[in-house]
Amino acid sequence: MDTNKIKEVIQLYFDGSFDGKADNMKRVFHPAAHIYGYDHGALEDMPKEAFVALVGSDRTGKPAFPREEEILSIDFTGENTAVARVKLRVFDTRYTDILSFIRLDGEWSVIAKLFSGVQV
Repeated sequence: MDTNKIKEVIQLYFDGSFDGKADNMKRVFHPAAHIYGYDHGALEDMPKEAFVALVGSDRTGKPAFPREEEILSIDFTGENTAVARVKLRVFDTRYTDILSFIRLDGEWSVIAKLFSGVQV
């Protein structure tokens, strides 16, 4: 299986989340990707472009939070699909994300993200 390829995409995701670089997120997510989550008691639901814009919108200079990230699991659900569970910190929130991957034209990308966070 392509575990190392999935890990490379996850590392881009971690890097983009930490440094707020939208270009990394554009490479991580498939154009049709969607992001879902539980945020302050409500459903968060946004397409890739809105998420990428959000990631890159509020960063100036060096991140003001420590880098915390971990791959908890990677499971292949088929030859061209996989699911990863990861943890990371962004600002004052620790997130647990479920990233659904798809391989199209030989390239792995995230097609859906489900997140939940807790304040630290």
